[in-house]
Amino acid sequence: MLARLFSLKEEVTVFLTEKKMIDLLKCVCDHKFEMHLAYLVDIFEHLNKLNLQLQGSGNHKLEGAANIFIFEDKLRAFICKINLWISKVEMNNYSTFQTLKSIVDNEKYADFVPEVQQNVLNHLHKLKDEFNRYFPEYIMVMKRKVSEEDLIELQNDRKCKDTFESSMNIEEFWCKKAITYPKLREIALRYLVMFSTTYMCEQGFSALLYIKNKQRNRLDATKRKCNRLPCRAWQRIDIN
Repeated sequence: MLARLFSLKEEVTVFLTEKKMIDLLKCVCDHKFEMHLAYLVDIFEHLNKLNLQLQGSGNHKLEGAANIFIFEDKLRAFICKINLWISKVEMNNYSTFQTLKSIVDNEKYADFVPEVQQNVLNHLHKLKDEFNRYFPEYIMVMKRKVSEEDLIELQNDRKCKDTFESSMNIEEFWCKKAITYPKLREIALRYLVMFSTTYMCEQGFSALLYIKNKQRNRLDATKRKCNRLPCRAWQRIDIN
């Protein structure tokens, strides 16, 4: 949506002029606003890409391996990317944000580049802090609960290495090691049974919103509850 709005900025300007929406017209015509909008187009593109990577449905790379450790790796990688973006923007390198780069390279926006650069840096730092706050380091938490002796024994178990490398997923591996390493297995499975993301719940809401429209307004969603959604989630849906 942001990308479409940015590509249609000239048409939007004409529309706001015809409708005499002076306040909105001033914003759209403001160069600094245009640069901020360009940045939003780029950063939301990266966030949308991450969002799709965290969805197991239709993602062939995650079929049979969608656990919290896999998703945490993707989140850690995204945070590392943010660090890279920060270092690039500090050196006036906007190659990661192509839409913003197309404006920064234009001389008529030169006076606004320093302020926009600082705003972009502030936002990237806040985005990084928010990711670290919202997604805790599960692996580090788990390591603190594991005895070092058990870890050393596991690390030097050649049979375990061969078993793990034989294209076996991590859930099957720990289920088979229930007797050999009971403490480690208990901790591992405790994290593996967690819901990795809420994408299935969100897909259920999206499906209901698509079905419950004016053309299908006789459908009573309460009699067709989807088992993937928790009861509390259904109670929050206004089906009337």
